[in-house]
Amino acid sequence: MKTLRVLMTGYEAAPFFKRGGLGDVLGSLPKALREIGVDARVIIPYYQDIEAKYKFPKIGEYSIVFGEDIEKIGVYEGGHTYFLSNKKYLTSINTLGRNKKIDQFAFFDLAVVEFSSFILEKKKWYPMLIHCNDWHTGFIPLLIEQRIPTLLTIHNLNYQGWGSNKVLDLLHVKDEKVKELKRGVPVTEINVLGEGILHATAVSTVSPSYAHEITSDYEDDPIHLYLKRREREGKDHGVMGIINGIDYATWNPKYDTNSWEKGKKKNKEMLLKSMGLFSRPTFCFIGRMAGQKGLDILVRAIDKILSKDKNAANFILLGSGIPAIEKMVKRAANKYKDNIRIELSYNEEFSHKLYAGADFIVIPSRYEPCGLIQMIAMRYGTIPIAAKTGGLKDTISHGENGFLFEKESVSGLVEGIKKALAIYQSHSVYEKMVKSALQTDFSWNKSAKLYKKLYIDIINS
Repeated sequence: MKTLRVLMTGYEAAPFFKRGGLGDVLGSLPKALREIGVDARVIIPYYQDIEAKYKFPKIGEYSIVFGEDIEKIGVYEGGHTYFLSNKKYLTSINTLGRNKKIDQFAFFDLAVVEFSSFILEKKKWYPMLIHCNDWHTGFIPLLIEQRIPTLLTIHNLNYQGWGSNKVLDLLHVKDEKVKELKRGVPVTEINVLGEGILHATAVSTVSPSYAHEITSDYEDDPIHLYLKRREREGKDHGVMGIINGIDYATWNPKYDTNSWEKGKKKNKEMLLKSMGLFSRPTFCFIGRMAGQKGLDILVRAIDKILSKDKNAANFILLGSGIPAIEKMVKRAANKYKDNIRIELSYNEEFSHKLYAGADFIVIPSRYEPCGLIQMIAMRYGTIPIAAKTGGLKDTISHGENGFLFEKESVSGLVEGIKKALAIYQSHSVYEKMVKSALQTDFSWNKSAKLYKKLYIDIINS
């Protein structure tokens, strides 16, 4: 077979623009694919934040018809990444309501579809497959109409992109092309991710356990029923779960199984000094402050631990999100001022310090499609205590490189923290777990090969 040419797309890609785990994936998976012979390129919007920082050269432009307007698309190039610009739709992520955001990414999806013709003429390059990611790219499989095979990867099924079906007029798509996943009487809304699932050549997700969960649970949800049917019928490879990896160049502790104690001690001392905390076993939380992440479970568990022994541990929480959850976290920090520190922001630099300086990381998620934080933490010898769900249970071996507890169980998390405190006091056991975590391979090597095989199967099917 000729060199595989794959165009990967989503709303974010590190290091240019990152708001979550998808940004990490689109920043690191293409590099791993290129290392094994796949010509993988990425295309994202040219947000004004990217333009201000990088100022990539413009390589051309083309036009698309969106609604009644003809809109120009500027194309910029940086390495293996293309950026699409348009002042009306692609300067920043729209925050003016869901339908505005749906329109924005419908516009981007149409621009990506037309980009394939532009890049053939400009660079004599044409994708053999378009790899779409999450609802933001859900219209691409519908619009491309099988001219190019598509893979849609679901990173989080709870974000589906429900919006007004008036967007179909903007895309000049006839209503009969969208089926099943609509709602309202009369029908007024469509499900963008659902359209991607219905029309993609193949569908995947980001861990084997999450693939099982989304094709088994939620019997009354139409999107789950369709995924389940697709899996049961074996249609286009079913729903394949491929675990994410992390970029070892980005997440590099500069110590290994032989030098971890010295490195960890130094990082922890600097972290605790900067936080004004005493030397105690130190637990951290890193993530969005959303219902999915189980902050309420964590706060209740912390209270049960510290109410009995205020010298038991430190807890440092990093993240931002729902105001009510942030308020709850603030109350806990005010109650235990000597033990809890919070940073209510998205702070990548500080996250590196937490991974490197904390002894343990707590991940009480109600569901977790894959999760990267447990992988990053183990890369730094920081032991995860995580809910037994999705990718967390696929990547953590209980009692070996971390601890698992039943999801949504405060008592289970309390027991997990107590086990962590116990092994911390037994240096030989703690050392064994740290070394096991450090030796666990979370590079993209294996997963990139699985994606390459899936691409070939899709193209040949």
